[in-house]
Amino acid sequence: MRLLSCLLLAFFCVGVYCQHSLSLDRHHLLLDASLQKPRPYAYSDFKEAAAHFSDTTTLYIAPGVYWGDDPDEPAVVSGKDGREPFGMVIRAKILRFIGLDRDARHVVLASQRGQTQGAVGNFTMFDFWCDSLTVENLTMGNYCNVDLDYPLNPALSRRKRSDVITQAHIGYVHGHSLTARNVRFVSRLNLNPLNGARQSYYEDCHFECTDDALNGSAVYRHCEVDLYGQKPFWSTFGRGAMFIDCDFNVKGCNREMFFCKQGGPVTLIDCRYHAPSDSIYVGWTAYPQPWLRCYQQNFTLNGRPYQIGIRRPQNTVVLHQCADSLIARGIPYLDINRHEAELCTGEDSLILVCRDADPVRWRTTEYREHFLTLTPLGPDSLLVIPSNLSGETVDFCVIASTPDGREAACHLTVHPRLLPAPSFLRKPVLQLKKDVAVLSYDLDLQDRRDASVVTWLRDGIPVSIVKADPQGLAYPAYHLSDADNGHLISAVISPQLHGSLAGDVVRVDAPKIIRRQKHTKRLETDFRGFPCMWQSKVLPGYWTVDGYKPADTAQYPWSLDRSKPMWEYGEGFNGAVGEGLLQAQRGARLMYTPTGRQYGDMSLTLEVDPTKTAGQGFGSATGQYMDVCLKFDTSTLTGYGLRIIRTTKHAKAVDFYLVEYDHGQTKAITEPVSSTCYRTGCTISLKAADGLLTAHVETRTPRPEQSTLPHVVDLSAPMKSTFFGGIAVQHTGSCGESTTMLHRLSVVWE
Repeated sequence: MRLLSCLLLAFFCVGVYCQHSLSLDRHHLLLDASLQKPRPYAYSDFKEAAAHFSDTTTLYIAPGVYWGDDPDEPAVVSGKDGREPFGMVIRAKILRFIGLDRDARHVVLASQRGQTQGAVGNFTMFDFWCDSLTVENLTMGNYCNVDLDYPLNPALSRRKRSDVITQAHIGYVHGHSLTARNVRFVSRLNLNPLNGARQSYYEDCHFECTDDALNGSAVYRHCEVDLYGQKPFWSTFGRGAMFIDCDFNVKGCNREMFFCKQGGPVTLIDCRYHAPSDSIYVGWTAYPQPWLRCYQQNFTLNGRPYQIGIRRPQNTVVLHQCADSLIARGIPYLDINRHEAELCTGEDSLILVCRDADPVRWRTTEYREHFLTLTPLGPDSLLVIPSNLSGETVDFCVIASTPDGREAACHLTVHPRLLPAPSFLRKPVLQLKKDVAVLSYDLDLQDRRDASVVTWLRDGIPVSIVKADPQGLAYPAYHLSDADNGHLISAVISPQLHGSLAGDVVRVDAPKIIRRQKHTKRLETDFRGFPCMWQSKVLPGYWTVDGYKPADTAQYPWSLDRSKPMWEYGEGFNGAVGEGLLQAQRGARLMYTPTGRQYGDMSLTLEVDPTKTAGQGFGSATGQYMDVCLKFDTSTLTGYGLRIIRTTKHAKAVDFYLVEYDHGQTKAITEPVSSTCYRTGCTISLKAADGLLTAHVETRTPRPEQSTLPHVVDLSAPMKSTFFGGIAVQHTGSCGESTTMLHRLSVVWE
């Protein structure tokens, strides 16, 4: 009690000093929580003070905790005009916030809301519209997922709103400049420490953040960054970010750390990285482009010299000159007008220009000069003419460098001269051989490889897309299934050679209708060759490939574009390993309608890789889920399934529960189970047998350390007897880094 009394007395004395030692007027205001009686231009409430801001305002702030948004207000706030919700929108020309205590912990501007936690959307404390903003000697904290510990008066401390990490921002600046000195920026996900100004400078500042958090166009000097995630920047495109004499403290247990999620230049001079293990990998970005150039000088990991991004060393420029001269010029960035280009020999050319650089030296990587003719047009520009005579497409970079050590690169894809479309030496013929349809033909290869694409059709609807064997060892083939029985199979070939134009498409029909005697009662696919174009028809034996916004997502404002595919087959990233089927838009849906009319017991196994690696599965807890359904009527959307959904309960786990569909409306038929098993190598098994629906979910990824949640899911519920036999996959999550890759599907009808 004696210590608390002393702290409170010190707090009061500071307030008295501020009141009587400052010259206040309409351009110089005081914010003081200890204000005992009214005084001109002095206020005890932050919002009241903000109401008196003029075009040019300096706000002196005495020690205390000041809320820009009432943390006790129970209403859920929403954004306007498509923007996120803001605690305060502040407009001025020149604005300065000056804390009256050198200990930034003693002057706190606070809020306590985030996405799904008191707000719909990524709640942001401040939205500043001013030419110049300066903040000094204070803390700006969104205490949605972080405890507010106030050392001067523990009574003003406040428990975080939730343990579940969500998007909770500090602020944006719309204007020319931001300057922050001795400021603590506290939040977690998407920190946004006053992002957006054309010029941003942070000095002696402290940051606490997870991913997608820092200002990607700024200079940081003598700063400290506590990393609770893996990638503190979303991107740093443009000139990028520069850190001078800064410390990075890894607070998690990630074995790999990166500066950017989407890439961009980063410069680190005299910086120190502190991690729990020396074996941690530190990279610029997880999937760096060949043209990326980042800079480092005197960088250490746990006290030892370390080169960042060593897996692709061409991305790293190690600076050897005096750091002072670099700092004086600002961020060591070399601007080039193109980072990527695709050129065809005999048709294209390219002019590369490096602005604000004189002179520039040009070269290529990997001794590839013979694929180009390089002609300087001046001290900073270059004419590039492709001269690829190899017959193969090649990829490499043209690199620009300056005497002071800066670099920029343009990654080129150089095609050989395009040949005319090939002609058929033997026209395509479609033959039926047992359970396989084979398209045979001969092209005039002209010493090139076959690059034709064949689309297989059933009654005119695409069912498979395959590429020709480039070695010519096998003809394109389609394996017949029960669904083909009684239908006409056709093949459409687009003839093309590697390095040639595509010829006119040719369609060939099978000589007869398919009559199969073999019935497998099984569907298996790894989705290779899966036709991803929009196909909304619901027909027996066909996949319905479309998009759908379920009724239970009505409160969340998103839509889909019917003119674009909802699915794409390709290479994954982050937690999605290898190749597979990915959602291309939010609301992506797959349904398979089997042939026949009555089905009894059935089972389904689906192997997936969520792109998210921490177990949260989806972008946020805003109605984002994936349903895997069986015993499903694809016409009326009636049946059963397993729902996998992100909730506000956990930041590194999802909920699983069984659902019943009734004409598109869903209801839970089990209690939810929170689990950490929705990670790379996840296997989802469903079975409907003897009036019981069961689900089993497991993963080959080990259980996270210190987690007490289940790592395997087993659910069961009684179900009504139906003759439905369809299946469905419905994904309502955001795409990009929140997708789930489908690897293999197996369905068995008993």
